[in-house]
Amino acid sequence: MPEKILAVFLCLLCFSTCALAQPRLMTRQTSDYFMTASALFLYGQDEAHFSETWAMVKETLGSIDRAVSVSMSDSDVARFNALPCGGEIEISAITAEILTIARDVHALSGGLYDPTVYPLVDLWGFSPRFNQSTYSPVMPYDRAYLDGKLPLPEREHIAALLPLVGLNGIALREESGAFFLKKNTPAVSIDGVVVEAQLDLGGIAKGYACDRVLELLRECGYAMGHFVCGGSSMALLSHPSGDYALTLRKPRAGLESTSHYATIPASNVTLSTSSDTSHSILRNGVIYCHIIDPRTGYPINMPDENGVQRGIASATLLCKSAAYGDALTTVLCILGEREAPAFLARHSIGRAVLAVYQSDLDTLDVLTNAADELTLSDSAYRLLPIPSP
Repeated sequence: MPEKILAVFLCLLCFSTCALAQPRLMTRQTSDYFMTASALFLYGQDEAHFSETWAMVKETLGSIDRAVSVSMSDSDVARFNALPCGGEIEISAITAEILTIARDVHALSGGLYDPTVYPLVDLWGFSPRFNQSTYSPVMPYDRAYLDGKLPLPEREHIAALLPLVGLNGIALREESGAFFLKKNTPAVSIDGVVVEAQLDLGGIAKGYACDRVLELLRECGYAMGHFVCGGSSMALLSHPSGDYALTLRKPRAGLESTSHYATIPASNVTLSTSSDTSHSILRNGVIYCHIIDPRTGYPINMPDENGVQRGIASATLLCKSAAYGDALTTVLCILGEREAPAFLARHSIGRAVLAVYQSDLDTLDVLTNAADELTLSDSAYRLLPIPSP
């Protein structure tokens, strides 16, 4: 498994073909955190120092995972989710900082980024407990797998859980250096079973981990290398040749056989991507993904009245903070191709932003502020500038 993980991450990047004599590339990988794979790639000479750095990286990842995991019963988030309305717990500074980032983006987006959609994420079958090998129905809205597939939820259950959504129903306060989280959202009842408001910060935890690891690597004296957390969040230093050449995966097939639609140079930056093709299911030709629109309770990019599925299929952001990047790319996907241009015109959210959507049967538009830096690799993809405000 480690060799396979390493191969996957190496495929994420297109490295310079020039021969590198020194320094040499040192790598480590793990699947112990965030229920995903993480990998560290650093250029240096000192193997012992690299091993010490990797140990500190793992300690950082572990502390974040233990704070915000929805699966660990003693994490801050799991303890909060178990609270009744009116309950309050003390939380770690890590959880408080991640939640503050979520609240910042929630305000910036007019509430479109909202980690309290977690009950609906669970309803649609995208929470960790829906691992098919261990899953057993326990909630009144649960469905049994049929022929290896989980049936779609009932409309009345979506409507019943929607009142639980609202980050303003969660109060964060600090007192004498300690942080406290209180649940003010009233519970709902489904078939006589009480369902409480719940929180999931996993959508930005991996980006937050990239931010913290990037700080750590610089403190340890590294200038060249990168760190990947899952397939959607990355922290870059520089490359021995100067810049990395990042290949951006296609969210839709396009016309060429390449797996990516464009390449962009990057260094000393973080990268975040949200997509409707990652963590999704396909039913009758329709993609249902884990990104839930807090306004409707449904996954993004639902088919329109004519049965056509459009919307932003993938959003990528290069910026200073992967935590903010993870949240903001989610916002772009929720906004869709009609609302995203105006949002991007109003807000400068990163060095490079790319939002891909299908404009017609044969064309995919890439809304971007980095057209001059991109090299397209599929003729079906077309660059469009972000409009002026």
